[in-house]
Amino acid sequence: MTCKYPITSRSYKFCIGCSDIDCCKDAVTPIISMPKFQSPKNVIPSASEANKMTNNAIDNCTTQQLAELSKLIRDAIADGKFSISEDGCLKLETRKKLEEFGYKVETGNQYNESYYSISWRETK
Repeated sequence: MTCKYPITSRSYKFCIGCSDIDCCKDAVTPIISMPKFQSPKNVIPSASEANKMTNNAIDNCTTQQLAELSKLIRDAIADGKFSISEDGCLKLETRKKLEEFGYKVETGNQYNESYYSISWRETK
């Protein structure tokens, strides 16, 4: 069987929409190429990679929190204050860095809300 539609028809050799596709000798089946499947690489990082990634995340969080605290401390200095107190938590690494820089850091919890205080007044 040849294409049942006339050459001038829009349906001529539109085989996908034709019910006679399996018996038509003029059938033109479009070739659909599928993209090659590639299995995802590194679905789970190795333990050493995970360790490095975690340390980088800790460093980035610490750096970000220190930058935020730096602004608060500078604003307090401009206002003639020797300490800041804020609601929230300090990351352990941030606290260690502040103490290395000579700041006195106190943290607490009241009514299930965390807070911290950072001071830089020297006692003589």
